[in-house]
Order: sequence, then C-alpha cells, then structure tokens
Amino acid sequence: MAIAGILVQTDVDTAEAVWTRLSVDPGISEVHRAEIPGRLVAVLEAASDRMEQEFKRLAAWDGVLSVDLAYLTYEDELADGGAIKCPPWERKHRSA
Repeated sequence: MAIAGILVQTDVDTAEAVWTRLSVDPGISEVHRAEIPGRLVAVLEAASDRMEQEFKRLAAWDGVLSVDLAYLTYEDELADGGAIKCPPWERKHRSA
C-alpha cells in the first residue's frame, strides 16, 4: 500500500462538489479545504502499482484542474518485502 499526500486544484465554483466527492471516495482517507479557494488537500491510499491510475482517475473528474503530489510513502511494502511493486516504465509523449 502506498500513501500519497495530494493537492487537488479545482474550479472555485465546483470546489464544494469535488470536496464532497473526495470525502466519500474509498481511496481517500482524509480531505481538507486549503486556505486558498479551489484548493483541497487529501491523503490517497492505493496499491503502489495503481497509484498512477488513481491520479489519472481523480484528475479526470469534472471541476478538477490538476492533482499534484506533495509526498509519497511506500513504508509498508518496503518493510514487508524489501521491494516496491511499480508499474513498468512507459515513455511519456510530450510535444515541444
């Protein structure tokens, strides 16, 4: 299990709806409103090999502008097996 602290930036008009949705999402263990309108801070828990997909899932929600990583820990996996299960590396296609 990986645990990530994330910053979710939203449209100011949809921040409350996104907060409500995050607060009932099974992958989110905590969610807080930041002092800046439209910004939410949350704790995301998922299997390490699913973390990237979870970021993409949250980023695709209506009203979400971005999902940014604040911290990421794999402590339990390292203690249990000494290795982190990560998805295979994929080349990112970026335009110039």
